[in-house]
Amino acid sequence: MFFFLLDCSRHKFVELSAGNDWSGVVCPIEPGHQRATQRITPLHLGIVSSKIVDFAETILSDLVVTDRVVETLNASKLTGFETRQAIINTHPRNWQASQVPRLWELVITGHAGFAASESNIFAKEKCATCGWIQYSAFENGIYVNENTYDGSDFCVITEYPKHILVSESSKRLIEGNGFTNANFTDSKKIRWPIGVARP
Repeated sequence: MFFFLLDCSRHKFVELSAGNDWSGVVCPIEPGHQRATQRITPLHLGIVSSKIVDFAETILSDLVVTDRVVETLNASKLTGFETRQAIINTHPRNWQASQVPRLWELVITGHAGFAASESNIFAKEKCATCGWIQYSAFENGIYVNENTYDGSDFCVITEYPKHILVSESSKRLIEGNGFTNANFTDSKKIRWPIGVARP
């Protein structure tokens, strides 16, 4: 059973700041396929709220966690993630340097391959020139394909690599430690968000 880690963006604690840079792809055939790909710098952040939470997301769905989370995850035997220290460029003006928390990017390295057929996620459009693919919305939830899943506690599927799936052990650890601003739902029950345009 897998759970979708969600609602980390409901409290806006951090946001991207100057200093981030990404590699990109420019399609020689279709200008609309131009896109940023992998970030090539450490994660640069600005703290935009004085309320510190353990799990937070940027507008591009980078997952940011506190020291407390990192210490707990590193002490566990859970797999499928790396932690990289973020660079904090700005914070509330009335904060002293000692109040600025150390923050980390939680990078998911576990992979489940393409979603199982029950998810009914399919490629709607492909570009043979630049490799751009547009996938359909997940109307039936996200089902993990056990044949391609690498066994990690934290993982993503190929079609939606920003949607983090966690094992039941990961869910219990996060909930049991009372980490703030993290919620879970059964990955098979998630639906496309209301108000968000479908691909």
